[in-house]
Amino acid sequence: MINQDYYNFFEKKIISNTNRFKLSFLQKAQILKKFNKSIILISGAAGSIGAVFTKSIKNINFKKLYLIDKDENELTELNRELVLVLNNRIKKVEFICNDINLMNLDNFFKKEKINHYINFAAIKHVRSEENLISRKYMLATNSFNFLPKNIKRLNQLKSIFSISSDKAVNPLSVLGISKKIMEYKLGETKSKNKKIFVSSARFANVSFSNGSILKLIVDKVVYKKSFGIPENISRFFITHDESVSICYKSLLPQNNGFIITPNPVILGEQFSIKKLFFKILRVLNIKYKKYKKYFKLSNSSKVFLINKDIIGQKSQEEFFSENENFKKVADDKTVLKIPLPVKKFRNVLEIGHLKSVNYMKNFFRDKLNYKYQRKTIKISRSI
Repeated sequence: MINQDYYNFFEKKIISNTNRFKLSFLQKAQILKKFNKSIILISGAAGSIGAVFTKSIKNINFKKLYLIDKDENELTELNRELVLVLNNRIKKVEFICNDINLMNLDNFFKKEKINHYINFAAIKHVRSEENLISRKYMLATNSFNFLPKNIKRLNQLKSIFSISSDKAVNPLSVLGISKKIMEYKLGETKSKNKKIFVSSARFANVSFSNGSILKLIVDKVVYKKSFGIPENISRFFITHDESVSICYKSLLPQNNGFIITPNPVILGEQFSIKKLFFKILRVLNIKYKKYKKYFKLSNSSKVFLINKDIIGQKSQEEFFSENENFKKVADDKTVLKIPLPVKKFRNVLEIGHLKSVNYMKNFFRDKLNYKYQRKTIKISRSI
């Protein structure tokens, strides 16, 4: 198993050696004040972004911290790391191995008097939607079960943050649509609960995160395994620390009711996966020889270029749709913000982008039987 510090080395070497979204002194003070002596719940706490965010909580004077994740091994590893940085404060942390789909969030929030809810739990890969069971689970996790049902009764709750995705913009997959529905639900929650802070964040791919193509490249090359990479796909990339900074900026008072995104000017150009692959090889000092259908590396492994379209994958990344009006954030040029949608979501076909509408029509017609189609529409209209 490769140590996480190894991937951090590649992040700094290939993506950025500085945090381009670093919080200012004033922003840090606002975050410390927001969470001071509060009871915090983080779901998806042991995931790639959730774990880095959770470890940054060491600087906050929290009253109690609840950490939920369904991955027992990753949650245990997070426990071990937090013991080292929190020392005696680890007694204020409770680790819960569970799936948010299986929890009664209303009862939990009320019993534990949760003040701040930060949600990183998600099914996040397009390939995770390849069969009906997986699709249902993705929609349940990302869209329908991440919030308590009766928020008005939770008098202690002050703020809600749930992470979104660039795939929610003009979505071409169930993953993107599930995250778009999540944004609708956050917008509806905000409209019904004016006193509660609600926000979200869309951002670029987090480099070398679990399941990412860049992490796969490093793993396969180091272990001398053959693999394939997409030839014509480009993406913006940020580091783990940058992703955490963007999440914190989403939690600042001025961003109540908004979705925060990186400013594309700060990110610069989108990198092709192929170009980043060659950068990784240079860092590892791996030579290669080009053949007609693949590259042969000096460690004897083969790398195949995949030039066919992957269903649900976009060739270019985007943070805004044509009908969204982004705004500048006062005193912060690194991010932009979009208002959470105020229109109540009733139907998966309301998302509005022609390609996503056609995709969902095909999704219902070809992949689902009529009974499940009616059930899905009924569920989506009930939120």
